[in-house]
Amino acid sequence: MNTKNSNEARKYTEKDKWGYVVCFGTVLIFIAGIGHVNSFGLIYKDFIVDTHSSAKSLTTAHGVFSIMLAIGGLTLNVITKRCSLRLGGLIGAVIMSTGSFVTVFISSTNQLPFTFGVLQGVGFGMIVPVCYSTFNHYFVRKRTQVMSLIKATQGTILIFYPQLLKVLLSRYGFRSTLLLISGISLHTFPGVVAMNMSTKTNKNRTANVLTIENGTNNQETADLIDKHKDKKESQIDVATKNIKLSIFKRDVLEMLNVKILKDPVFCNICIGQSFVNFSDLIFFVLQPMLFYQYGLSTNQVAACISISAGADVAGRFGLAFISSIASINTRLLFYVATILTLAARIVILQVRQFIWLAVVTSFLGVLRAWLHVASPLVISHHVTHEDFTGAYAVFMLSTGLVNIIFSPIIGLIKDVYQDYIPAFYALTACCLPCLFLWPAEYYLKYKLNK
Repeated sequence: MNTKNSNEARKYTEKDKWGYVVCFGTVLIFIAGIGHVNSFGLIYKDFIVDTHSSAKSLTTAHGVFSIMLAIGGLTLNVITKRCSLRLGGLIGAVIMSTGSFVTVFISSTNQLPFTFGVLQGVGFGMIVPVCYSTFNHYFVRKRTQVMSLIKATQGTILIFYPQLLKVLLSRYGFRSTLLLISGISLHTFPGVVAMNMSTKTNKNRTANVLTIENGTNNQETADLIDKHKDKKESQIDVATKNIKLSIFKRDVLEMLNVKILKDPVFCNICIGQSFVNFSDLIFFVLQPMLFYQYGLSTNQVAACISISAGADVAGRFGLAFISSIASINTRLLFYVATILTLAARIVILQVRQFIWLAVVTSFLGVLRAWLHVASPLVISHHVTHEDFTGAYAVFMLSTGLVNIIFSPIIGLIKDVYQDYIPAFYALTACCLPCLFLWPAEYYLKYKLNK
């Protein structure tokens, strides 16, 4: 008996130890996969000028990337019905690394929506669910604590990423830097390999589809076939195909959790957060371009990006501390952070001195951390635990649609005016759907309950 308990204790200890390997793999994947995204303006600034490319292609690429993340996640769900989760992640790593390598040979930013948006988007979208699913397998009680540590570690490393890219660009040039970034992306492979967990093999349901759906047993089916073999064979085939099609439709609806769209509050949450998250992503992608337009040097721009990353980490740690001593309404936090973000962006469009730009950027970095932390929690607090995965998939699709529709518009505004400032005012205005629609929801609920 004691030997049995000892073996079980050893088993769980080994499981916990491997869980921290999973944590390291998760950090490695996110740094290698999308660590360079916030430095797009730094990487492609001279390339856009030299090739006379438009900013529209750059913003469109991020819009495509956003929606392809959701498509990659849905693709993984289909693949994992026939193979392991880790194998699906490795397929995603191959697609993403291929996209990163092909980017080296682009002749203008018009190819980025395919190389970065489609290939890297689908690939990374397949990898991310593997990371989170494996992480949830190993951590239950310490899940929030360990995930906070993972995100903080990622943020700390990203502080130095712009400085590294600045050195690489100055020493090796644009193409060689892209080649080195594609080499870094190969580190997603050992990261995915670390995603090891015991899984149960899913049996193929189609073998017993007819039996399960019609409520008959195998013997009755066999008798039916024996008595009416010639007459009923075609009818059985048609019925089987119809049943398989109905099951496929049901699986798709369950996977997307379409029923959640009947909830007007959830739809309002999706609309508000989708516009804010889109605005946040494109703002930080184009921010280096704006600073170059202000006349800042490459060193100053890289410093601002690093300051933003450092402030993001500080914001996560600060929020973790505050939430440990007081209860926080995550939806109210998201709303307040959105108001402050809008105000800070208006300020950053008025000042030109480096010191003030750095200060406002650090403030925006803290607010960005609060938005990113609160975003999934707003959804998880509104829907049940069972519905969260499907609800979050719908939210990702909503964000992707907003990105792919409005990203080209932001780039087009810049190209029309030949100025980044009007485009940034348009990005700032994208916070307004959340700021207007959420209070309207509370007002309507108040009127109905009165």
